[in-house]
Amino acid sequence: MHRRCTLFRERVPEADELGGTRPATLDVVLADQSPLGLRGGTMPVPDWAALAWTDPGDPIPDGDTTWLFATHAAWDRGGPAAVKQVSLVVRLAGLDADAFRDRYRRHAAVAEAHHGMSRYVQNAVLDGPDGLDAVSELVFDSDTAWTDDFYRHPDSPAAVRADVEGFLDLRATTSALVAETVVRP
Repeated sequence: MHRRCTLFRERVPEADELGGTRPATLDVVLADQSPLGLRGGTMPVPDWAALAWTDPGDPIPDGDTTWLFATHAAWDRGGPAAVKQVSLVVRLAGLDADAFRDRYRRHAAVAEAHHGMSRYVQNAVLDGPDGLDAVSELVFDSDTAWTDDFYRHPDSPAAVRADVEGFLDLRATTSALVAETVVRP
């Protein structure tokens, strides 16, 4: 499946700005990013306000930057997003796009073994401006799942980090907690 993602830096678009008839979702950055600190360090509010996810056949929203993605729903156990983390992923220097996409896709097995998410979606860039290689969507069905099940086992943080260090630029990759709104199912 392909989806378009449009980033809005300074404003949150109105639902009617996401024209078209196909499914559309809006992820709005939450003012309180402190829960990300549970994963290590303090987390500043990102320098963007929202992401609009639309179908490539619908009109392009009037945002700041737009990418076309190949979307892979690694798993979806149903339910609404109580807590959603979006990560803007940048690949490791020296890794070509094809090798990155392969490692990113294989990371889903590591994520499933070590994270307690109800939904994990990988979006790999197919077309768009340089500087972004993927967007990961990590969805938890409750605040408790976010705090207690983000990592399933005592060794999970180290296992996940060891895997992502092989394909992600951890300094350039950023994450944010967002509120997900389904504009059109």
